[in-house]
Amino acid sequence: MSSACTRPATQSAFQVSSFSAPDGSIRHILTHRASGQPRQAASLYEAHLILKTDSFNTRHREMTCFGAMYAWAEDTRVDLDRLLLIGQGLTPAQIRSFAAWLRAPKAQANGAIPHKRRRSLNLQLTTCAAICSWFVRQFANSCASPAQRAADVARVVSAQQRSWKEVRTKVRGDPVAPDLTEAEIRMIEQFLKPAARAKEVGAAVATRDYLMWRMAIEFGMRKSEILAMRMIDCPTRAAPYFKIVRIEERGAEYIDPRKNPPRPKTLSRDLGLIIDETVFPKLVSEYVTTHRFKLIERHGKKVKQFLLPHEFLIIARNGDPMSISAASDVAHAITVGTGVKFHWHLARHAFFNRAYAAVAEVQDRNEYNVKLGDLVHWGGWSNDKSLDIYTRRARADRARHALRLWQSEGSRWTALA
Repeated sequence: MSSACTRPATQSAFQVSSFSAPDGSIRHILTHRASGQPRQAASLYEAHLILKTDSFNTRHREMTCFGAMYAWAEDTRVDLDRLLLIGQGLTPAQIRSFAAWLRAPKAQANGAIPHKRRRSLNLQLTTCAAICSWFVRQFANSCASPAQRAADVARVVSAQQRSWKEVRTKVRGDPVAPDLTEAEIRMIEQFLKPAARAKEVGAAVATRDYLMWRMAIEFGMRKSEILAMRMIDCPTRAAPYFKIVRIEERGAEYIDPRKNPPRPKTLSRDLGLIIDETVFPKLVSEYVTTHRFKLIERHGKKVKQFLLPHEFLIIARNGDPMSISAASDVAHAITVGTGVKFHWHLARHAFFNRAYAAVAEVQDRNEYNVKLGDLVHWGGWSNDKSLDIYTRRARADRARHALRLWQSEGSRWTALA
């Protein structure tokens, strides 16, 4: 289940299962855990999602949130399928009831929702609002003309959205990007050095984990981008850059054998080598030629097989493409080994915090705008709004050193001396 839809125990009555369709796509089905019966409206909405988005995670998250509504409906004896399939949506009272039901397991003893859980709760409510609005648009009955029906549906959807918005929990302030200190980065770097870990986990695993770390911290890559990287996308001496390619741009021949295939969320782009202390492309070459293999049984002996049936760079011990959960296990090992509470996206944040801070120091406005645009492209974002969390981080860091940044000899408060 998606972590964005953490639910009370009663919600476990419904589960989202994934399966491979004949066309190779990953589909989802929402069923009642006890009876195994699928839910009609949810199946219909999943067919809409497969056309709406290529993201496995997005589809799974929305179906999981749909499961939360079904669980609430079962608890409160509401026929959710009927309400949605006639295009009625939920009443304001039902929306308030559902929101209160969702809040209950998240609330503290005093009834307050911890700040860190509010965004998760609001994401659930926003997703469920979108689901209800979709059913209203599709199935609301009206004998009026097409134009009048469109106006009537728009009013109902608007009323639905207002009711859902009213139950969202207020979140104070805007998020600031988390960061790694220089000391923490140095600690992780030393912990992951292959020479230091080879005896503990083996040379292949040690080199692989270090490769993943350097891809994340040197380039700000997402975990999904690292796991989806193919060998033909890696830097060489002739083409010294990584290629980030979205799955839908891979072509029909693209096959990923993983049940939950990682999908780059950002735009496709090429990322060149940018730091003097880079380990690329040498590290990729060393890993591929020395460690990218699986052990097979031949004549009673274990032998290395380098010709794997896939082109993915990062592999598990058995030679298969590394799973998302296995990558999370590596992050946990880093946490245990260093004491730094690490996850892969934290390395991306650390990269972009430093990259934005460097851009912010550019004095010439035209040059600043050019470099800011370059940074947006590097991150794979569609606009500079995605940099807001790094802007706020840089502002917060500058505020800690306000006197040093603002005060000059001519602006001292002599009256306070």
